[in-house]
Amino acid sequence: MDINDLIFYILDAVIIVMLVRWHANCRKIRIETKIGAKWMIPVLFLVVAVIGFFKYQDDPVFRFIQTGALIVCAILYYTVRSGLSDDGVVMMGALTKWDKAGSITLNKKESCIIFKLRGRTAALYFDPDQLDDVRQFLAQRAISHNKSA
Repeated sequence: MDINDLIFYILDAVIIVMLVRWHANCRKIRIETKIGAKWMIPVLFLVVAVIGFFKYQDDPVFRFIQTGALIVCAILYYTVRSGLSDDGVVMMGALTKWDKAGSITLNKKESCIIFKLRGRTAALYFDPDQLDDVRQFLAQRAISHNKSA
């Protein structure tokens, strides 16, 4: 096995583990956002898989493992979701816990919530029809948080 092949296998494993962890966060979502173009990144994974499948014809083991790993990544990424959970804000699978999200602002004009993500301001957009559910969820969370404090 070539060292370059090993590097790709390690990268594949790291990406798949990351996506599986994101799926664990997605299972906890109580209000899922219904907007967003989730298909773009999986299409990129599939394009790279097809290119690799035809490029590495002289190394069939690497060819099939790499193509399979990229297809798995595409499927996993396509099923990653965003929304609100009891633990915090989930944005494309990545969880920002409530205490790290800071003050949450509901922006009705833009149909989003504004929060802190790794020290900077981020927005998670919702369908306008979901805003009442989002507001109620945030209000219930604030009440339960204040009761436990």
